Formats: sequence, C-alpha cells, structure tokens
Amino acid sequence: MIGGRNSHDDALRVGWDSLKECGIGEFSLAGATVGTDASQLKLKVMDRVCRIDLSSERMSYEDGEREDVSAYLRILTLHYLVGARDKSPSGVMVSFREFEGGALYYSAFKKRTIDVLTGTFGDDADSLRRAGERLGATTLSSGSVSFRVKFFPKLPVDVLFWLGDEEVPSSANILFDETAGKMIATEDLSALAGALCIRLIKSSSKAEPVGSK
Repeated sequence: MIGGRNSHDDALRVGWDSLKECGIGEFSLAGATVGTDASQLKLKVMDRVCRIDLSSERMSYEDGEREDVSAYLRILTLHYLVGARDKSPSGVMVSFREFEGGALYYSAFKKRTIDVLTGTFGDDADSLRRAGERLGATTLSSGSVSFRVKFFPKLPVDVLFWLGDEEVPSSANILFDETAGKMIATEDLSALAGALCIRLIKSSSKAEPVGSK
C-alpha cells in the first residue's frame, strides 16, 4: 500500500526483500539492464534512467539528476521489477475501472489524475502535447491530443485529451495495458498515473516556478 511515512517504510522493506529473492538476471525480463556489478540495475522510468543498487538499497537518477527518487516511485519500481518479469503487454488498452477494485476507487483515481490534467491544461492542449514529447511519448490519433508513455519498459500508459469549447468543458482519460494489473496492484496503477501527471506538468510550461508559493 502507498500511503503515509510508516506505510512507505514498510512497503519499501517488503519491496527490497522481494527483489532480493529474485535472481538478478530475471530483471532483464522486466526491461532492466544489469550492470557490471551484479548488484546494480538500470531501469527506464518515463524519460529518465533510474539506477537501482540492491546492496545499498538505494535508487538515484542517472546523468547527475539532482532530484531524489520519491518514496512512492521507489515502491512502484520495486513492485514493477518483481511483477513484470514473466509478463508482457498485450497492446489492449483499458480504463482503470477494468482492474480489480478499479470501479470502486475510480472516483479517487479520477480526482488525482484526470481532473488534474483537465484542471492544469484546460484549453491549452499544445502544452500537454509538448510535455508528452519531452517524455518521449508516441503520438496517437484519438482526441485533440493523445500519446502513449512507457512509464516502465513493459507498462505503457495512454493519455487522451479532448479540447472543450464554450458549451463542453475539456475532458481527458488515462488508459493502461490490460496486463498492467498482473504486474502491479490496482492502487499502484493509481499512484503510477498520478506520478505521470506530475511529470507531465513539470515538463510543461504549467509548472509553478520555485518560490512562487
């Protein structure tokens, strides 16, 4: 579960323990690269490469990225590496509602993801499109703007955005490969989509300057 400080610590402890129970070579099946030191991995997370050190239980971004890997993103990464080893995406994209418990928690999911996108980008679809490009997204043909981001190598996420007008407000949707729920838990998918929205905003002109609050 991804929640407060204590739950983060507990989830990280379980995640690292689960990771160490696997053979290091298995993580290449999830799209990770095993370093010359057998205790180190590299994994593409959206537009950045994350270094994972099993011996020190640390994660950091490559290429001198100063930003720390957040606790919830570390948890997602650990869960993905363990869960995606023997899974492959099918190419069939579905709504969050389609996953176990997704219909029950859809309102909370929508609030932290879809509502954030429409509230942030509103009538500025071009800013969202450019943000997707900065994340290396693949352009899709639906809506006013749509693209696919590989959040993890085997876990693609589609972002769809329809520009509104004077009568109809802008709307959005987020879709996952139907196999995503077999790689990580439904609540992880919600956190993952939230992390994607945050990254899109930070990659766009919509991010607030440091010190603006």
